[in-house]
Amino acid sequence: MSTNKCIKFIAISLDTVRHFRVLLCSCKYSKRNYNQHHLIVLILLKEYLGTDYRDFVEIVEVMDSIKEEVDLDQVLLFTTLEKFMTRIDSAAFTILLNKKLNLFYSWGE
Repeated sequence: MSTNKCIKFIAISLDTVRHFRVLLCSCKYSKRNYNQHHLIVLILLKEYLGTDYRDFVEIVEVMDSIKEEVDLDQVLLFTTLEKFMTRIDSAAFTILLNKKLNLFYSWGE
């Protein structure tokens, strides 16, 4: 595993999202450019870094290691993350975020 905190955070986030059995797509009519796993992990990383949507998308755009770890083929728009946050159930996201943070900080970070 990488020594970079952001890369570790992404790897643990992906494992957590898979452990919770989050569906890849929320609807059979979705465009499937990004799946829910990608978006949840990116939102968690945005919250961890404490940036806003626009700045976070710019960070992801220039960081090839983050795009590689999350397996992003395309650069996303900040509105994609904003719209996803309005669609996701806030209670489920809060539970996922708390579990994720507990796991991350229990590993000595």
